[in-house]
Amino acid sequence: MLDVLSITIPFFAIILCGSLARLRGWFSEESGQILARYTFFVVLPPFMFIAITSIDVTALFHPGFVLRYEFVTICMFLIAALFATHVIRLTPQQRGLFCLNTAYPNYGYIGVPMAILAFGEKAAAPISLILVCDSITLLVMTTLLSHDAASGQLGRALRDAILSMLRNPLLLAVLAGLGFSASGFQLANLPEQFLKMLAGAAAPTALFALGITLVGQPVRAALSELTAISLLKLIVHPALMAAVFLLWPADQPIDPLWIQLAVLFASLPIAANVFALSQFYNIYTGRTATAIMLTTICASVTVPVILFLLVTWL
Repeated sequence: MLDVLSITIPFFAIILCGSLARLRGWFSEESGQILARYTFFVVLPPFMFIAITSIDVTALFHPGFVLRYEFVTICMFLIAALFATHVIRLTPQQRGLFCLNTAYPNYGYIGVPMAILAFGEKAAAPISLILVCDSITLLVMTTLLSHDAASGQLGRALRDAILSMLRNPLLLAVLAGLGFSASGFQLANLPEQFLKMLAGAAAPTALFALGITLVGQPVRAALSELTAISLLKLIVHPALMAAVFLLWPADQPIDPLWIQLAVLFASLPIAANVFALSQFYNIYTGRTATAIMLTTICASVTVPVILFLLVTWL
C-alpha cells in the first residue's frame, strides 16, 4: 500500500498545489486554461509520440482487448441512458452529456500521467489503443444518444464528431507514433532530446493545470444526479471493467498489465473535455463542472484503493 501511496499522494498533491495557487490569486481562471492548453497541445503529444515509437507496432493489435474495453464503455452509456431517461427524466441532449459524464475518464490530464508514474513506458501500447478506440466510441455514442434534440441533424453531428477526433492532438500523436514506428526509422539524437524535454513536463503540468481549473466551478447540480454520476463513474465503471476482463474468456491471452490499466482508467474521474463539450453546446454545463470537481476529489480516495487492489490481486 505504501508503494501505491507513493505514486498517488504526489499525484493528487500536485493537483492540490494548483488549486491553492489559484486560491492565492497567483493564477486566474484564464491562466489555468492557457496552461491546460499548453499541456494538451504541446507537452502530452511528444510524450505519447516518444513512448509509442519505442514499441513494436504489432503488439498493439489486440482485438480481444479492444472488444472488452469498448463493450464496457457502451454498457456504461446504456446504463446511464436508462437512468437519465426513466429516473431523472433529462432531455435528449442533457442525456447525452449525462452519459458522457459516467463513461469518459480523464485520460489526458490524469490517466496518462498516472500510467506513466505507475507503469512506465511499457504502458504506452495499451494507452495508445485505448485513446484511439475509446475516443471514437465515446463521441459516437454521445452523438447517437443526443441527436433527438438536434432537429434530425444526426449526419452533421457525426461529421462534427469525426472532425473533433481529427483535431485531437493526443490522437494525432498516437497515429504519428504508430506510423513512424511502422516505418522502421529511428529518431536522430537532436529531435529525440527535444521531444523528451517537452515530454518530461507532461505529468506535472497537466496535474497543476487541472488543480487550477477545478477552483470556482459553479455548484448547481441536483444531489441525485451528482450522486448517480459519481457512483457510476468511480464505482460501477471500474467494477464492470474488472468483471468483464476477468470473467470473459479470451482466445488471445491478455497481458495482466493491460487489464490493470483498463481497470485503472475506468476508475478515473470525469475528463475535463466533457466540460469543454458542455460549454460548446451550452447545455448541462453547471452539473458537468460540479461532477468533474466532485469525482476528482472523491478519486483521491477511490483511485489509490483500486490501484492497490490491482497491483495486489492482478
